[in-house]
Amino acid sequence: MDQSPAITIGDTIVDGSLLQSRSIRRCAVSQCQARCCSDGVWLDIGQAERIRDHAGMIAPHMPPDRRDVAAWFAEYYEDSHMPSGAYTGTTTVPDPTHPNGETCIFLRPEDRYCAIQVACVANGMSAWELKPYYCCLYPLVDDWDGSQRRLMLDDENPLFERGGGCAEPAPEAQPIVQVYAEEVSLALGLQGYRELCARAGLMPRL
Repeated sequence: MDQSPAITIGDTIVDGSLLQSRSIRRCAVSQCQARCCSDGVWLDIGQAERIRDHAGMIAPHMPPDRRDVAAWFAEYYEDSHMPSGAYTGTTTVPDPTHPNGETCIFLRPEDRYCAIQVACVANGMSAWELKPYYCCLYPLVDDWDGSQRRLMLDDENPLFERGGGCAEPAPEAQPIVQVYAEEVSLALGLQGYRELCARAGLMPRL
């Protein structure tokens, strides 16, 4: 399949692979068991601090043995591309009931939902208010191409090989940017997503 040309929206290059069509649709958590949450996630230290600040709200939605805030995040690493100049990762815990044998510490074993997301909704906040950015963005990822961000499908992630691609077969093909319209809007902003659709000749879904 020929690669579609990339489109630049603001400071972000939208990889041409996202403009191609595939016969896929979003998978249901009840079927995939949140395989994408097997390995934890990298996040800006500012986001980690916000999660810690809301520990009293989040912890009650986690199993009792996962409520120690000191165990939630790994060590910190410097990165000039991160808003706070550094990042960390959520830790993982063994879970023999999960298809991959371990999960992010925030993944609830009883329903395979993120405890951060569940806590936000239960407290009248947006589901993505505190959830790490790269969790919300997945299966897309934004990486740096020189001085510009590049938005692309994260299909080289080992999670894809273990069933964590956040997709299932569908009878009809559709552009990947439409399958993951919410994630594209998160990365580009709603107006950026609509500009992308206009320039790609697509009808926006948001």
